[in-house]
Amino acid sequence: MAETYIITPDYNGEKFLEKYFSSLFNQTYSNFRIIFVDNSQNNNSIDYINQNYFNDLKSDKIKIIKNPENYGFAKANNQGIKEGFKDPECKFIVCLNNDTEIKEDFLEKLILMSKKHPEAGSIQSKMIWGQNPDLLDSVGLEYSKNGLGFNRGAYESSDKYNEEEEILGCCAGACLYRREALEDVKLEGEYFDEDFFAYYEDFDLALRLRWAGWSAWYCPEAVVWHYKGGTEEPLSDFTVYYNWRNYTWTLFKNLPLQYILKNFYIVIPAEIAQVIINLSRGKFIIFKAKIDAYFHLKKILNKKKHMTKKVSFESLDKWLKLKWVY
Repeated sequence: MAETYIITPDYNGEKFLEKYFSSLFNQTYSNFRIIFVDNSQNNNSIDYINQNYFNDLKSDKIKIIKNPENYGFAKANNQGIKEGFKDPECKFIVCLNNDTEIKEDFLEKLILMSKKHPEAGSIQSKMIWGQNPDLLDSVGLEYSKNGLGFNRGAYESSDKYNEEEEILGCCAGACLYRREALEDVKLEGEYFDEDFFAYYEDFDLALRLRWAGWSAWYCPEAVVWHYKGGTEEPLSDFTVYYNWRNYTWTLFKNLPLQYILKNFYIVIPAEIAQVIINLSRGKFIIFKAKIDAYFHLKKILNKKKHMTKKVSFESLDKWLKLKWVY
């Protein structure tokens, strides 16, 4: 029984686990349990946990879910969330990547801010780029009018963004979600959309939370170092395919068709630019990404019909800005 459950998907991430676990077990806040969802084909990460945290496994401080294959980031998080929600005392879910190291009061600061803002469905941490600690990785999500998603503050100085403020939504690499908010936007039994597999699933969730009337806040005192790119290379075929397929799905799922038609002059150039840029890099998989995105769009639009919508689009539209690059 715990107030907070930490959900961590893993895919061949053994090399990151020493920093990840040591920082988690050095927290000023202790009312949490860890659900570690292993998508790896090997048992290296599980063997590491058994060798170093056997007593925590016995006491259920750590629970391992082992998948027979890579189920993806979205489904792995959902598995962990559902396991956490079996506990009636669970109030908060913290999604935390395996390639992270958190400051000793990270959890305490997230919990305090969530209690300060009961209308907030999510709380964003200050994510610093682990390999380049002078730079930020993310201080929340930004969504552009052309459908492009950005990590707010990415590659800017880590000395910036020191004020608590409301934001569009949270990066699922290191953030807190309120239980009631996740239950409110659950769609077909899923919190993160499992059809996304990986990438843009947190943008989709952030926009759905906004549609349901939940706010999101940034907590600058909850600091985490993210050793980004640890599991998948940023320009791999895997990343290109899922990132740009899911861009299209997020756009059509979360923005009104009338809005998309009205802004066709910026949506179409964004789609074309993705193809041109990736072809220039020799990433021909961009064709498959876009073909699959539109071929399966009907399924995404059917989900759109059942989304929880408690506010007008104007309340979400005010968070959109026009942006093309970082």
